[in-house]
Amino acid sequence: MKDWDFVEAFSQIDERFIEEAENERTRKKIKKFPIRYFSSAIAACFCLLFLLPNLSKETAYALQSIPGIGSYFQLITFRKYSFEDGNHKAEVVVPKLEQGSEESEIRNNGETGNKANASQGKEAGSVAAKESEKANSAQAINYDIEKKTDELIAAFKQEIQSSEYKNLSVSSQVILDSENYYVLALSALQQEGDSFTQSHYYTMDKHSGKLLQLSDLFPEGTDYQKILSEEVVSQMKAHNQKGDYPYFIQDGEDDQGFTEVKKDQSFYINGEGKLVLVFPQGEVAPMAQGEQQFVMPDRIWKA
Repeated sequence: MKDWDFVEAFSQIDERFIEEAENERTRKKIKKFPIRYFSSAIAACFCLLFLLPNLSKETAYALQSIPGIGSYFQLITFRKYSFEDGNHKAEVVVPKLEQGSEESEIRNNGETGNKANASQGKEAGSVAAKESEKANSAQAINYDIEKKTDELIAAFKQEIQSSEYKNLSVSSQVILDSENYYVLALSALQQEGDSFTQSHYYTMDKHSGKLLQLSDLFPEGTDYQKILSEEVVSQMKAHNQKGDYPYFIQDGEDDQGFTEVKKDQSFYINGEGKLVLVFPQGEVAPMAQGEQQFVMPDRIWKA
């Protein structure tokens, strides 16, 4: 590790921790900490920062989620909107993706000589292209989230003028942050007599930095809509035979219900590396059953 890396890492320590430690020391009148223990602690921290990332790719990747060490994206709270008057309530937390840095991938390259310079030059170009794509993806996601939350807040403000009861809750969750994918979900719960939940999913390929569409998961020319549609219908029919709540399938006799997977079909990749297709509440099943999800088998798609 370069000296400036070490200094920079320690500069990221939150001042709150220092203040809390000082207050605790004053309140309890703790005995002076022996200098030899402090020196040992510093040495131990140095060893952890230097050695752990070099033990394995898995360890290095795990450290990316630690603040100050590095991450692909950092999800922060961009702004909040709160309202409550006894009959109406809103709690909207608007997230924002902050882009992480991958400069260390180039700087820590262990190659030497002219071959190293050429390799690093190619790697620098590749990382720069990926960082640019990642920045575009983050910008597109942040814009979409802000647009959707603004619309929800505006609708809430208008509807409470004529409704006796209204509740709006908007939150976000990182569903997956793996070596290959980053998946973020934005969920909005609206209650006015009945409950309605709508979720929006954003899936990014970490290798390219691209915000993925469903078509990006399949080789060009693949009739993925037909393949996925047949699987969804198969799962729906198997479910309906069990006698539970029915899925709506448009089969010639009924002009309502599912027909085929759309090009802009909502989807995400779960923690097991499986493709999950998502249908909004009420689209393919009774409203009371909420959002419906169909996990695709590995023979169709596997991360």
